[in-house]
Amino acid sequence: MNIATPPDLPANLPAKMPESIAAELGRPVRLKTWSLIVSVFGDAILPRGGSISAASLGEIMTVMGVEAGAVRTAISRLAADGWIERHREGRASFYRLAPQREAEFRRAARRIYAGPAHRPGKQGESWGDWVLVCQPQEAGDTALPEGAIRLTREWFLIDLAGIDPAAGEAPGADAMVYRGAFVQKPDWFLKLVAPPSEAAAMAHLLAVFAPLEAVIRDQGVPRPLEALALRCLLIHGWRRIALRLSGLPQGLLPEDWPEAECREGVARLYRQLLEPSEAWLSDAARCEMGRLPAASTDLFERFS
Repeated sequence: MNIATPPDLPANLPAKMPESIAAELGRPVRLKTWSLIVSVFGDAILPRGGSISAASLGEIMTVMGVEAGAVRTAISRLAADGWIERHREGRASFYRLAPQREAEFRRAARRIYAGPAHRPGKQGESWGDWVLVCQPQEAGDTALPEGAIRLTREWFLIDLAGIDPAAGEAPGADAMVYRGAFVQKPDWFLKLVAPPSEAAAMAHLLAVFAPLEAVIRDQGVPRPLEALALRCLLIHGWRRIALRLSGLPQGLLPEDWPEAECREGVARLYRQLLEPSEAWLSDAARCEMGRLPAASTDLFERFS
């Protein structure tokens, strides 16, 4: 896939490049500050103990072009909605994700940070253990077997390799199961599992970050705080896409489906930004104990 570079992003790496990239990510709909803060916590703060001072968070958000007033408003909303817990020690304020929200992000992380080989497949492969199921649903019944992917109200895909029939998770007796249903996948099926809008979103994400990759290749990695802001923006853009993707093997997707290319591009750039961004978290960021704890080992296994 040939990705065009947005014309109004800078060709070098000035201090405002994170702000420019944030603006590009937010087109046509401006990024929501509260959602961006959740991405910062999930990607960068959870692996370092989960807590950060208001001042340190403000530094990160400022580099992204978010004003202090917008951060305070977003934090108030997140606290009211049960996303953020906050407390004070003396004159300093500290924030962390609420335990339930932290657990939600950790579950989502398995999809966000899956490696490029996530559910691999070659073009033209057989359906293998994947089957297409049609099963009538009672009004209000949205339950599906574990790992199933809904296509419509009554049609869904399921990987039988991960099903334990004794656990009652297999399709019910009233289901019609089509194993290897299509030699050639029909258009209606491809539009359900691979919406053109998601392909466009992946192309846009790669285009927004293409200038940064070029600068890193020619000039080296950015300064630590800018690297952290860019890393969080990268994951924010990718997170919104990754959680909507079906996660099917490549053999069940269109031949030109860009998920593997996009995931590989995000992983490559993430690895380049990881070391300098972690340096800022180690040296400059603060929590109740002072410096942040060392990063958890699984941080360095992301996208592996």
